Amino acid sequence: MRSVVSVTFDQLEALFFDLDLDANPSGFHGFLCGTLSCGPLDTLTLREVLDHWLTLSPERISAAEGSFQAFCSASLANLADPTFVFQPMLPNDDLPLPERLVAVGAWCGSYVSGVAERLQSDTDVSGDGAEALRDLTAIAQVSIDVDGDGERDYWELVEYVRIAVQLIFDELHVDEESSQPPTFH
Repeated sequence: MRSVVSVTFDQLEALFFDLDLDANPSGFHGFLCGTLSCGPLDTLTLREVLDHWLTLSPERISAAEGSFQAFCSASLANLADPTFVFQPMLPNDDLPLPERLVAVGAWCGSYVSGVAERLQSDTDVSGDGAEALRDLTAIAQVSIDVDGDGERDYWELVEYVRIAVQLIFDELHVDEESSQPPTFH
């Protein structure tokens, strides 16, 4: 059975609007996925992420906690899905390409920040994982030069991000059924 994030970019943007937040849905999803790549989030840790990233008051966190918990659970399920259904949350294709590229950059930069915040200092990331993190850092600084093949290049970039995140997740994510963290090479 395939997991699918039940919250869309537009729905998350509407939730942010309802909460009077000036936050980027792509950036938030990237940060959340980065933190989830280092292991599942308990309710307290999720509240800390929401407080830190969205600067929500405890009252506003409580009011929206169910929505954020469902979004977090769906995002984790997509990251962990063995059929690779995970997709970074990006704006719809009807936006101009430069705006979508900015969203990819925000997603990648926030993802790397999320990993960095939760990565244990004694965790060794493999060469491939470290290279993927460096690549995502470089993508976060994406240039908005668009040529004739811009759409195709955009989709190749998004696909690379998707695969890089899956690689990092598989390396760093502690199996919930195992009390031992995975061995890194």
